[in-house]
Amino acid sequence: MTSDLASVLVADDNAGVRESVCEILRSAGYDVTEADDGDVALECYNDHPSEVVVLDVRMPKLDGISVVENMVPAPPPPAIVLVSAYDLDREARERLGTRIFRFLRKPVSPLDLLNAVSEAAGGAGPPA
Repeated sequence: MTSDLASVLVADDNAGVRESVCEILRSAGYDVTEADDGDVALECYNDHPSEVVVLDVRMPKLDGISVVENMVPAPPPPAIVLVSAYDLDREARERLGTRIFRFLRKPVSPLDLLNAVSEAAGGAGPPA
């Protein structure tokens, strides 16, 4: 079955969080790919660019900020939704500039997640 909704890459090293986010998005009809660390996320994105990328900021090997900085640009560029239990520091905000669509603070409610992904995908979200 092919989804009419955006493709979404979800990267989080916490298996429970990642599985929950993926289940919420899949239940809404999104085509979801998951990665358990930054290296895998970067490889997945560079092999098959997603329209929306949901990234944990703090991950082993390659953090979410480094993933964003090392993505091979794809036209159009992905909408990046960063999630973290911690605020982004000034240096991170400056490094990322306008490449980030939205920053969500963990724990993220399912509604906030769905709204952010829908908006990031240009409103191509799940039916109300």
